[in-house]
Amino acid sequence: MGMPHVRSVELGAKMSHKLVGLLLVVLVGLLARPAQAQIKEPGAHTHYSVELEPHVTLGWAGAPAHYADEGLGLGLRASIPIFHNGPITTINNNMAITFGVDWLHFGYDHDVACRDLPGPDCETHDFYANAFWFPVALQWNFFVHRRISVFGEVGLAIVHERWSWGRPCPGEPGSYCDYTDTHTHFAEFIFYPGARFMVSDNVGFTIRVGFPHITLGASFLF
Repeated sequence: MGMPHVRSVELGAKMSHKLVGLLLVVLVGLLARPAQAQIKEPGAHTHYSVELEPHVTLGWAGAPAHYADEGLGLGLRASIPIFHNGPITTINNNMAITFGVDWLHFGYDHDVACRDLPGPDCETHDFYANAFWFPVALQWNFFVHRRISVFGEVGLAIVHERWSWGRPCPGEPGSYCDYTDTHTHFAEFIFYPGARFMVSDNVGFTIRVGFPHITLGASFLF
């Protein structure tokens, strides 16, 4: 039995907009100190061979089924620079290939289910889903401050999803049916603006507020 594949959640969208606004306020405040700015100093950032970033992931869009709520899970990214300074050689920037995995677990959105399937049984449905995202993207970093860089990522992801939905069987009072299904998508679009805040030359934390996930994690430069 198929279920609609939803690509946005209104509550998650509002949350992402608030986080974007907060991020911009923080950046404007920090960049107001011109003595600390480094965007006009080409190459004035830590040169690294790989960045490893374990993180927590919130899936506000791209839910695997109509009755899924926002997903929560864990992920890991690895980013390998292809330009240590560039492609614009007159400013402090670099470009990397970033790839990794995100696992998200989704629960049951009772409000949506009871709106679409009103009745005494809507609260008794047992739904859960898991999704594995394998993103590959181009990451462009701009080092705007001694301890701050902002970036954009654009790419594609392979997505494997599995959901299970238990509910009363139609036309069979007292019986309970369990429906399961899996989907694999090979070219899901991803877009992530974000920022990296370093507490030392090689350790910091990173936030992404994009589509379809928000991530918050630690960054380790090697």
